[in-house]
Amino acid sequence: MNSLGSTLVAAFTAASKIEQVVTQAYVALGTAMATFCAQNMGAGKISRIRRGFRDATLMGIVYSLFAALLVVTVGKYMTYLFISEEIETILPSVDIYLKCVAAFFIPLTVVNLYRNGLQGMGFGFLPMMAGVAELVGRGVTAVIAAGYGSYFGICMASPMAWVLAGGLLILMYFYIMKQYPGDLTQITE
Repeated sequence: MNSLGSTLVAAFTAASKIEQVVTQAYVALGTAMATFCAQNMGAGKISRIRRGFRDATLMGIVYSLFAALLVVTVGKYMTYLFISEEIETILPSVDIYLKCVAAFFIPLTVVNLYRNGLQGMGFGFLPMMAGVAELVGRGVTAVIAAGYGSYFGICMASPMAWVLAGGLLILMYFYIMKQYPGDLTQITE
């Protein structure tokens, strides 16, 4: 990123802060999913976990569409909250970043929900591997984009990582849920 110049670094930094503000809902939803899944796994209520994933995914998609609309239409103006100099110079680049990430808020929903939910169910290793894939995807995309001097490519590093990790997490979810065709029976003493 630094090789692209200080103006693009400032734009990327400001846009990243705007993204972080808008995406806090995903973090909260993921945390709620971890707790929900842990409680229902302990109770043996696999059917509730399935329904929870379905309902949380739907909520996340609805929020993603709303957040994307917000970010695409007025998001760049939030730059005024973070930068006070040369704003007009960086606004177009902030807008590019925000449009790149906004188009991929649904995969970000999947990453937060399914990683946390699967961890809440007691499966730590597989979601961790999705995190490793996310890191690799982000790094590879950023290095390739930087090699071409592409700001757009660098802006796409996180979205590409979300798609890769989200896809893996969905596969993991179906693999794990296949192991639990129904609710677990409680053993009473």
